[in-house]
Amino acid sequence: MSNPLRNEYFGPYKLIRALGNAHGATRFVVLCNHTDTNYLLYRFDKNETLKARRQLFDALIKMSTLDHPHLLKVNSVSYDDHGNLCVITPYTGNHEGLVTLDDLLDLQDGKLSAPEAIRAITYLLDAIASAHQLGIVNGPITPQDILVNRHGCLQIQFYGFATLAESKAQPTTAQPAARSMKIADEIRSIVELGYTMLTGLSTRGDRIAPSRVVKKIDKNWDTWFDLGLDPIDGFESLEHAINALPTNPECTEWLTTKSIRLPQVHIGSMLRRFRTTTSAASKTQRDRG
Repeated sequence: MSNPLRNEYFGPYKLIRALGNAHGATRFVVLCNHTDTNYLLYRFDKNETLKARRQLFDALIKMSTLDHPHLLKVNSVSYDDHGNLCVITPYTGNHEGLVTLDDLLDLQDGKLSAPEAIRAITYLLDAIASAHQLGIVNGPITPQDILVNRHGCLQIQFYGFATLAESKAQPTTAQPAARSMKIADEIRSIVELGYTMLTGLSTRGDRIAPSRVVKKIDKNWDTWFDLGLDPIDGFESLEHAINALPTNPECTEWLTTKSIRLPQVHIGSMLRRFRTTTSAASKTQRDRG
């Protein structure tokens, strides 16, 4: 069967094969004729209005300022001959295609080794901290959002895209209260991912302390996850989550220090988490009954 993409180019990039959709764009493996290197092309359908096109373009340009080894780098943003916005990033996959954290966990019986999981938690928190310094936040991150390259390095795909695009279209989403809620949900999502990577278990229902599942692990991890997964509070800030990591020699101070957050900022997020946790627990009880 012939490849319909064999003669299709975007600048110096030859389209090799499609890799499905992500973030509203169609993805392709492409080959750069200048370097003989594979890259990833994200091609967005042409927006109906000039304003929408500009909002999308501005969001992607802002994303291109991110430069961290665990955030997928945006190499270039431009339009093709048909007016479709196109983004070039490094290609993180292998000869079979892209690999996500979800895929990696499936290959490893649902979890990583303790050292791998701990490194992943640390690197992901450091990655989002670097983005926050540039004023970019993402909100909850899922295993499907995280790509794994051939060396096992995790990279968050299109970090901040949805929030940036949304804030351009609806400025109210960039207000402090909305931003604070997104940050709190984002931190919690990393903690949830970390718990699964470390234990192979879900955070829903009755949660088991990691030290009961993983041999010879520092019991401070039990406290770290208890704090991060608290349905009412969670960590006070990203700084709190990072400094409380048991890999920090002074973590005890951060694990035992806590102040009350501002309720007007977090009440929606708190109620949403509480409903999620209690409904999951109720379902577990019914299933056992």
